[in-house]
Amino acid sequence: MDLMGVAFSQDRDMTAPTANSIPPTVAGGNIDIRLLGEGSTLYLPVFAEGALFYVGDPHMAMGDGEVALTAMEGSLRGTYRLTVCKPGSGDAPSVAYHYPFAETESAWLPIGLSDPDGATGGNSSDLNIAMRRAVVNALDFLQNDKGMDRATAYAYLSAASDFVVSQVVDRTVGVHGQIYKSHFTV
Repeated sequence: MDLMGVAFSQDRDMTAPTANSIPPTVAGGNIDIRLLGEGSTLYLPVFAEGALFYVGDPHMAMGDGEVALTAMEGSLRGTYRLTVCKPGSGDAPSVAYHYPFAETESAWLPIGLSDPDGATGGNSSDLNIAMRRAVVNALDFLQNDKGMDRATAYAYLSAASDFVVSQVVDRTVGVHGQIYKSHFTV
């Protein structure tokens, strides 16, 4: 699924800039990470009472980067399990309480967006910003959730993880990392 998110603000005006799901924000939206399929988990911070989860834009296939504004589009029926994870419970990575974060069976996916407020305060499609944010989120995860010191985490990310352009077709562009769980098994 290409588009998953929660309301970005308490504003229930569906014409407000914060209601636009096309540029991805810290609340999700058109995040375009092809690894987010069956069995994956997307963690999103909640900004509005009831979260107001939405989903759409199913892709049967999509390459990393979604460079041409389209993928192999289709119609799907999905089943989603929504879980509220309270801060401090250990139910979600600590980064996920303020920024999107995902995981698959084999990897944790720190996410970075060029303009995480959905371009309501400006418009930026700078991949450098998205990359830096993905790396900072990965560092925070490794330090806070996996107990690595930051310098070791930085070296690990450079040597053993992968960072991929999620998408470049929206005003807000995205990068996501892949931190492989097999590297952390005993």
